[in-house]
Amino acid sequence: MTKKTEIKKGEVIKAPAGKEGQPKLEKIDSIRRGLVIRMKAAEVDRAFKDALDKVRKEAKLPGFRKGKVPDNVLMQKFGPDIEAEAMQAAIRSSYPEAVRGCGAMPLSDPRVEPMGKFEKGKPFEFKAVFEVYPEVKAKGFEGLSLSRQKVEVTDQEVENEIKKLQRQMTQLEPIEDGKIGEGMIAMIDFKGTAGGKAFPGSESENYVVDFGTGHLLEEFEAKIEGMGAGEERKIEFHYPTDFFNREIAGKKGEFHVKVKEVRRKVVPKLDDSFAKELGDYKTLKDVRKVIKERISDYKESLAQSGLRDQAIRAIIKANEGIEVPTALIDAELGNMLEQLKRNAQARGQKFDPSKIDSREFVKRNVKEATDRARGYMLVRAISEDKKVEVTQEEIEERINRMAADSRRKPAEIKEYLNKNNMMESLTSQLLFEKTLDLVVGKAKIKVEKPKKEKKK
Repeated sequence: MTKKTEIKKGEVIKAPAGKEGQPKLEKIDSIRRGLVIRMKAAEVDRAFKDALDKVRKEAKLPGFRKGKVPDNVLMQKFGPDIEAEAMQAAIRSSYPEAVRGCGAMPLSDPRVEPMGKFEKGKPFEFKAVFEVYPEVKAKGFEGLSLSRQKVEVTDQEVENEIKKLQRQMTQLEPIEDGKIGEGMIAMIDFKGTAGGKAFPGSESENYVVDFGTGHLLEEFEAKIEGMGAGEERKIEFHYPTDFFNREIAGKKGEFHVKVKEVRRKVVPKLDDSFAKELGDYKTLKDVRKVIKERISDYKESLAQSGLRDQAIRAIIKANEGIEVPTALIDAELGNMLEQLKRNAQARGQKFDPSKIDSREFVKRNVKEATDRARGYMLVRAISEDKKVEVTQEEIEERINRMAADSRRKPAEIKEYLNKNNMMESLTSQLLFEKTLDLVVGKAKIKVEKPKKEKKK
């Protein structure tokens, strides 16, 4: 394994010998390097020739045929443009080879600083300044003081999950002359106004009313109680003054309602027979035990995630002096913007990036983006220091968990990750978590009693 050479600030190293006028790499600071590149006069002349030929093909000047305009005429007419094109082309052609030759690994596009005039028949020298991944040595990550709540699962939490299963197993039974009311579900059409005007959501077909569950506006529900299939009714009521939609709050609602169907909910009794319907369970007690274990596992997962978050925040605070390349901060800002998009889509909303003030977004999020980038750099340094690695078995285990959560086959998840080039990202995330778990494992953790929720 090749030993990494440390470059001290201000130190200049030459690229491997082989060509006259070797590029010189200089360490500006921990995240910036300056690469001085000297081009021979012949290379400059070749760049000028290529630029002249390019302009000549398109130039249309009186007295000259297209493609036949002499160099001196082109320079007189388009001199500055030709010079700029030649210099940019020369830099583009020489920079990549010089970077490879000195072994640098830029994170960003270079900022080019000419070190003299770009003239025919003369050598040209320029400096390319770019960002690199810094050498990071994390400190203050061992023996952290963290805290977490003790995981407890209440009987009420288990009962709530049992009730959810009961609702899912509820059957709907057609009933002759059924009326909308307690224990009933109806399908209705409605169309109406608020304050005499239609509004988004004021009209719907095949709307399902689960009576008494609080899913429908109480004032609306009270007016349709007792209606049967085929019945139509005009109803009036006033929206609450504190209604969430401020545009219609306090206004008079007028609707025409048609009931299309009424069914009775047949709710299964919570007993051992119900348990057997759910799967490989003998008794309801078995179901409650499994549910309690799942809730406990979920809370443990949240607690571990909370410890990781505390750990990374503490590590970042202990290493605030480490510079972060702008390229990494920009990438993290991009990730945050992409997360906004995903959140909007999850809510069924359209995401329009043009409506986001980019300057305000950066101003509001640049500190968090910097902390995140610094955190990833530090965790990467810890993983290298402690030789943390992700095994293929761990990757497979995570894929299997993702498949179970989404009710898909592991092969489908793997295919999706490979198709979208996300396998490397998954491995990086696992390395990040595994490294932080190592830090958490060596921390002093104070276990606190769960906070009781205040009764509303």
